[in-house]
Amino acid sequence: MKGSRAVAVLGALTGAGILLQWVLVWTGAFPVVESTPGFRDYFLSFAAADMWLVFAALLTALLVLKADKRAVLASVALGSAMLFFGLYALLYDFNTGLLFKMSADELFGKGVTLYNIVVGLVLMGLAWRSIDSASAV
Repeated sequence: MKGSRAVAVLGALTGAGILLQWVLVWTGAFPVVESTPGFRDYFLSFAAADMWLVFAALLTALLVLKADKRAVLASVALGSAMLFFGLYALLYDFNTGLLFKMSADELFGKGVTLYNIVVGLVLMGLAWRSIDSASAV
């Protein structure tokens, strides 16, 4: 797979980062603040979807490290989920006005959103290039 080292690192970092965030939320070390009405419920509703991201991210990293051709499919699944999450969060922030708040918490959230959009596109792009180059051989 093209960029396999980068894909493995991005997959491992993404999976570990999301899992760490939820461990910190569940233990109370990362309090979820009600920055806009309903935000806490909105945030906590992502636990199951984020566990899918953790699974897809770690599976992608593992398959890349094993040089398994299914890493391409896993990378597309991970990238697509990340892009969906990032775009959803971007519009949520826009619609609630959080996009224009610049507190430390909101800047962190904006960074996570940007990471998801950019890395999701990169993962899908690298997978696409791998499919394209494999079919040319």
